[in-house]
Parts: sequence; structure tokens; C-alpha cells
Amino acid sequence: MRMFQRTALPWARERGHKGATLQRRLILFFALVVVCVILAFTLLLSLFGITGGGGQAVSHYLDSELGHIAQAVSDDLGGLSLTGVALSETLSARGDSYFEEQGFHAGELAEHPEALEGLLAAQMPAVLAAAENNDCGGVFIVLDASVNPDAGKAEQGRAGLFVKKTQPVSLSPLTVKTYWLRGPAAVAREFGVELLGQWEMEYSLSETSFLTTVMDTARQNPKAALSRLYHWTGRMCLEGNSEEGILLCLPLRASDGTVYGVCGIEVSDRMAKLLYRPNDGDYSDVFSVVAPLYGDVLRADRGLMAGNTYLTGSQLTQELTQTGAFRGFPLFSGQDAVYGGAYRSIRLHPEDSPYAGEAWAVAVLMPEESLSAAVRGRTGYLYLIVGGLLIISLIACVFVSRHYLHPIHKGLSSIRERGQGAESAGSGIWEIDDLFAFLARKDEAHEAVLRQRQSEMDSLRSEHERARTEISRLAYSRKQEIDPDSYAMFLENLGRLTETERAVFACYLEGKGTKEIMALLGFKENTLKYHNKNIYSKLGVTSRRELLRFAAVMKQEQGEKV
Repeated sequence: MRMFQRTALPWARERGHKGATLQRRLILFFALVVVCVILAFTLLLSLFGITGGGGQAVSHYLDSELGHIAQAVSDDLGGLSLTGVALSETLSARGDSYFEEQGFHAGELAEHPEALEGLLAAQMPAVLAAAENNDCGGVFIVLDASVNPDAGKAEQGRAGLFVKKTQPVSLSPLTVKTYWLRGPAAVAREFGVELLGQWEMEYSLSETSFLTTVMDTARQNPKAALSRLYHWTGRMCLEGNSEEGILLCLPLRASDGTVYGVCGIEVSDRMAKLLYRPNDGDYSDVFSVVAPLYGDVLRADRGLMAGNTYLTGSQLTQELTQTGAFRGFPLFSGQDAVYGGAYRSIRLHPEDSPYAGEAWAVAVLMPEESLSAAVRGRTGYLYLIVGGLLIISLIACVFVSRHYLHPIHKGLSSIRERGQGAESAGSGIWEIDDLFAFLARKDEAHEAVLRQRQSEMDSLRSEHERARTEISRLAYSRKQEIDPDSYAMFLENLGRLTETERAVFACYLEGKGTKEIMALLGFKENTLKYHNKNIYSKLGVTSRRELLRFAAVMKQEQGEKV
């Protein structure tokens, strides 16, 4: 209520004066500014829905998508790694039991091709359980042996099995169906698994390039735990398989340390597309990449991609090299196109693993043209609208200042140019005229106060000079009253005082009494008397009064030197 009363009071007082109040002019001016701002934001929000810069929106989108996709990849592949380790341990244990039953060692497996089918059948329950209980594209075993060891090198393969899942991600176990892509048909019939049309008895040598790498690494690290020997391969496709995928590979190691094969889990292209596809509601060309990273090279040709309409049915077959940046977004160049977005390194192998040096990355990218368009957004319209509003605002401000503030400038100019007094200069605004009159009265009062203060200061200076003269006279008189020889001996013997005696002497110089000195230094009365006696004796004085008189003269001489 008081605020409204203070606002209305000048308006009521204005009636009896010529001109308008400055308050009214300012209210009208700011009202105009507020109306312009409100209209501008209303126009922007209603017509274009502009709430921020395009670059900021794209950056927020990419960071958000990259964050949850990278986390999902790390969690899923990390979980599959643990599952793979458990599978390798189970299969290795089943292999040990089978070798013991058959009466030969794991190292002799290649010499007993007749035992390969039985070994795979013994391991089949664990393979089916791993396939049915995990989100994956399939589970496989590759043995370092062949059912046809006498065949030529070109025809020789590797025994094993591959249980393929038709749907890598399922909401219900009933929707999952497994098929037989590699392995003995008798084992498939025994466990009720249907053979695919592309079924083969064995793996070809060209399909098992990863076998040698994983087995040799395990043999070179015989004391390493299986949890340190798993390996994620780049993207590959088995002959006859309908899709590509990356493979988690682990060695099959007997209890005596013999490495006789590899087992693992496939993460298929379809699984990656279902799980790691970025939200493309705002940017239709966006896609994600999970691939090995070699320095500035993202091996998209060996990774999996998800999203983006022209990549959903295929994969990139080229490397992407980071070649620069656009508005803070890294750019990756391939043979045919340039992509930009964001990427983050992820760790798929433990730090003490032989494969720890193999880096992987998750990237969320889009074509450079799409990224550039997304960053620009509707900024062109925004700049046009803001520019128009700025021009209109400038015109309005010039008009308001000329129309409403010109009288103030005119009144001030008349004072400066004509040298008139504040009261005689009219600005046309009542508050300004009243202020001029008030300032004139304040100047007169201030000058009177200055004159009075100057008079008082002159009087104080005179008293100060008289005091200094009197002090000098008294000091000279006091110096004339003392014995020069005694005073000289006093000055000469000051250096003979002990530290405690100096402390007592300093207290006397400060004007402290006996009780104060005893309390301050923690002395008893007899102790203080003892020190007084020593001080008097060393300085050649007979009383405290004489001591203080010498000390006063000493202070006066020191002050004169300074």
C-alpha cells in the first residue's frame, strides 16, 4: 500500500506545477520496453517455437543418446563377458570329464576324430542354456580338430557347433527359436534343434581366423585366469549366416593347461539394431556405431551400426578417420561421406588382459550435411526477427529520448552555457527544477560548514604548535636537571640488563605499577624487589623516580633523532 501511495504522491503534486514529472516519463518508457519484450517472446514462441540455439540442442541430444547407448553397450557386453567366462569354465570341465572317460588327453583330440561328436554332445546342454538365457545372436564352439583329418588342406575344416537364435532380443522365452548352423546333424537331432538350410558339418578355415589368435594368446599366458583371456572380435559373418556380428571368444582349456578350442557368444547385427538404436525422432539420419578404435580411426568396417534409414539393412564397409571438428562436434571422414557427432571410448577387456590395448568406442553420428542443418536450426529466422525487433526498439528509444528526455537536456545545457543559477534555469520538469533549488541551498550550507571547519582547523594547528613548543621546553628543562655523568652511565649500562630485567624495565617504561608487573610477569613481591635492586645497581640509579626520569629523556632524544 505504501508503495502505491509513494507512486501516486508525485502525480498529485504535479497538478500545481508546470511540466510533467520524470517518474511518469520513466514509467511510460519502461512500459513500452516491457510491451516490446513480451510481444517479441510471444511472437517467437507462437510462430516458431524457438527455445534455444540449434547447436546447444544438438549437443544435448548427442550427449544424452551417447551416454545411455554407451552405458547399455558396456553393461550388455560386460554381462555377456561374465557369461562367456562361466560358459568356458563349464565346457572345459565337461571336456575334462569326457577325455577321462575316453581314455586320452586333450592334446590328443586331433588324433581321435571319432570322439568329436561325443564331445560336442556332452557340451550341448551348457550351450543351449547359454543361448536361451541370454540376449545374443547365438553360441558357438570351435575345436582345434577335424572329423576329416586326412582331407587336403583346402578341404579340411574345424569341428564345432553353432546354435543360432532367430531373435536376439526377446520379451518371452516362447518367442525364441534356435537353429543348427554348424555341427554334427546327429547332435542336433538328439537335442531337437532344427537344421538351417545353410547348415554345414564343420567350419571352414577361412571362417576361423579368430581361433588361432585366441588359442595362441591363451597358450602364451598359461597362468592367466579365463576372466582375463576373453576377446571381442571385430564384425564378421560365417558362411551361410544371414547376418554379421561381433564374437566373444574364450579358450577351452583342459585341467592340464592344454588349449584345444574356442567357445563364445555372438552379438548379431539385428541385436545391435534393436538395442542400440538412437532416438531418431528429431534427427532422422542419426545412427550409432560400436567399433574398435585405433587412435583417430574408428573401424566402422569391423563394428556394428544401428539406426539411420539407409544403414538399417547394411553396415559401413570402410574406416572412419577423425579429420577435424565442426562447431565443437568431431568429424569422421570415410571414402564416400563425412559424418559428425560425438563418441566415447569404452573398455571391453580388463586392464591386465593381453587384449587391454584394443580400444573400442561408441559413437552417435549423422552426415555432415544433416549435422550442419541441425546446428543452424531456425537461427536464420531468429536472427531476422531479433534484428527487426532491435531496429524497432532503437527507433522507439530515439523517439522516446527526444520527446520525453529532451527538456532535461535543455535545462542542463542552459545552466552550462548561460551560467544561470539553479533556480533561474527552468527544465520544464518539476522534480528537476526543485532539485536545482535544493542543490543551491545545499551548496550555501556546505560552504558555511567548510568555512567553520577551516576556522576550527586553523585554531587546532595553533594549539598543536604551542603544545609542541611547550613539550620541547619541558624536555630541555628536564634534561638540564639531571646529572650528565649519571645519565651517560645509565645509557651505557642498558646493555648489561638480563632478559628478565629488560622485561621489568619495559613495564616501568609503559607506566605499569608494581602489582601490574607482578601479575603480568608472574613474579612474587620479593622476586620483583630482587630484580629492581639489580636494575638500579646496573643503571646507577637510586630510585624508580630517577629511573623514569632518565627513561623520559632517552625517549625524547630518540624522538628528536627520528
